[in-house]
Amino acid sequence: MTCTSCASRIERKLNHLPGATATVNYALEEATITFDPTALDTDRILAAVRQAGYEAIAKDQSTVSPKLQHQRWPLVISAVLSAVLLGTDLSLWSVSRPVALVLALLAIVLVGRGFLITAVRDLRHLTGGMDSLVSLGFVTAFTWSAVVTIAHKTGEPVFFDAAAIVPTVIYLGRWIEERAKVVARSDLNDLQAKILGDVAVTRQGVALTIPAKEILRDDLLTIRPGQVVPTDMTVTAGESAVDTAIITGESDLTLVAPGSNLLAGSINRDQLLEGIATTSAQRSFLSQLTQQVAQAQAKKANLERISDRVSRVFVPIVILIALGTFFVWLTQGSAVTALVAGIAVLVVACPCSLGLATPIAFLVATSRAARSGILIQSPTVLEQVPKIDTIFLDKTGTLTDATLSLDDLPPKLTEEDRVCIATVAQSSTHPVARALSALSTITVPVEAVRELPGSGLVGTVAGHTVTIAAPHFFHLETTKASRMIACQIDDRPPLLFSLHETLREGAKGLVESLHNSGIEIIMLTGDRLSNAQVLANTLGITAIRADVRPADKAAAIRDEQTLGKRVAMVGDGINDAEALAQADLGIALASGTDIAKASADITILGDDITKVPGAIALARVTLRNIHQNFAWAFGYNAIAITLAALGILNPMLAAALMASSSLIVVMNALRLRRWRLQQRFAQPAGASPEHPFSPPSAHVPVQNGFLLDT
Repeated sequence: MTCTSCASRIERKLNHLPGATATVNYALEEATITFDPTALDTDRILAAVRQAGYEAIAKDQSTVSPKLQHQRWPLVISAVLSAVLLGTDLSLWSVSRPVALVLALLAIVLVGRGFLITAVRDLRHLTGGMDSLVSLGFVTAFTWSAVVTIAHKTGEPVFFDAAAIVPTVIYLGRWIEERAKVVARSDLNDLQAKILGDVAVTRQGVALTIPAKEILRDDLLTIRPGQVVPTDMTVTAGESAVDTAIITGESDLTLVAPGSNLLAGSINRDQLLEGIATTSAQRSFLSQLTQQVAQAQAKKANLERISDRVSRVFVPIVILIALGTFFVWLTQGSAVTALVAGIAVLVVACPCSLGLATPIAFLVATSRAARSGILIQSPTVLEQVPKIDTIFLDKTGTLTDATLSLDDLPPKLTEEDRVCIATVAQSSTHPVARALSALSTITVPVEAVRELPGSGLVGTVAGHTVTIAAPHFFHLETTKASRMIACQIDDRPPLLFSLHETLREGAKGLVESLHNSGIEIIMLTGDRLSNAQVLANTLGITAIRADVRPADKAAAIRDEQTLGKRVAMVGDGINDAEALAQADLGIALASGTDIAKASADITILGDDITKVPGAIALARVTLRNIHQNFAWAFGYNAIAITLAALGILNPMLAAALMASSSLIVVMNALRLRRWRLQQRFAQPAGASPEHPFSPPSAHVPVQNGFLLDT
């Protein structure tokens, strides 16, 4: 493909196949096709592309990215020939017209041949693209000059310099553009490259060295220091520091030991490790990540669809403008001026900058985001972000880490009481029970543990009956705003415990950042209002939707949308799936292994909440970059074509401008590669993420509680 018109043509051809839906990405030079395998196969799809005049191969994990198609040596020779012809035009030296004819013809053969082949192919399919415009320009200049030279009409001007320089300059521009696009794709290619190479494995007792892509589940892997983990695995031997930047976007080292799970793409920094592959290389976390990024890059934003429609009619309109320019100037009595202006109009127009404006920026942004642990699902996400004025933040699991801790211990609590309560509490995985189970590490036999529906549980320990329940079960009224739990041993008065949720690190900074962005924040929780209010006061959130069941969270978002609000939702990506889908922008916090389940518009890998403002900031920066590209592309074509039609531009200057137009779009998009996540938010003063009575740092998933609402 040489311009976006090619991509549009292939896309139309593929979409005419029975049951096929295709999108073609010019920046990636890839087509994504959905089809019914009973009605269509890959060979027929490839044949359809060839019928359109292009070559194609089916891509798989082992497909190597195409190499640069534009060679350097024809460019160098053609540049020298063009310099000789330009020197004649500037009176630096003299070259006879017959010699100039040969030199220009040689330059056209070297670098203009490709433009001509494409133009002829386009003509055969009754279509046109950038190469058609360029070829019309330099062929017209060469034909005019050749006729004048052969006819010995010495009084008429010749344009051999333009005939040679136009294809040379545009070839140079395309060569630079192609290299820039390779750089733009390099982030994703780097991710893919991490799972290449050979790996030492033991399979059925036999030691082998095989390519990483051939790893199977249950293979025993040996990972050397400095080696990239080729697939997801569980460590069975060795202890080492591992760089998990591929998941978290940060190069903090994590210590792993037997039993630790490692995701593909992590780097072993220290000691030799052995582990069992928990999946094949093709189904690993890193493989899923690169596939999802590639699928997202293949999608089109609404802005891109508009530019595609403009590009389809761009070439015919430019040809009409060139013909009109020629005839208008001809009526002024100047055939030479008419010819020069007409050629300049053909050469200066550039549909590529329009077509590249969105995909090249999205290509760079999504690759960059993936390396920072942020997965953007579609270009349309970028168009939603600036419209967001309200954001729902899920409380448990998002603003807190779903772990409850004890605040104050009752003064009458004895060591025997601790053991009894902790023993009964250990029978449940509910967060409240897990908090109480930290009262003692001593375990004794427990009997007849049963649930108290909607209230708690009761059990017998060493002859004592222990009841753990909400205060209202014992007809107790509490005045504290924090969450309370009551424990009764035998017939003694119940002991009251105060609990608090552990604030997730960075939650305070997240709220401050969203406030500074002018976005209204609403806390969304199934917890009681009194419990949610404590956390909201700590974070500075004034709006709360409490006592909302998981099934009603989507309805809460719809309520705001009916008021005309544009709503974003931040949740943990599993329990909040419906709410994330209902929101105009869904942002999910998901661990690496949850990536396949991710259904939100933006997925934060590694559960780092501080990346949420960064993801929004990146989306805004990317959309601004796309708007800049569009402004340049439309502005350039409008001004350049006007100047050329007025006779202000000569064909050589037009060629230089045309070559630079799409290059500027690409270079502007490459600025996004310098984007970095902001530093972590500082922990709010006086707030400690861990309470003195906090249980060990095990993360407890929220259950549908029977002790208290969550």
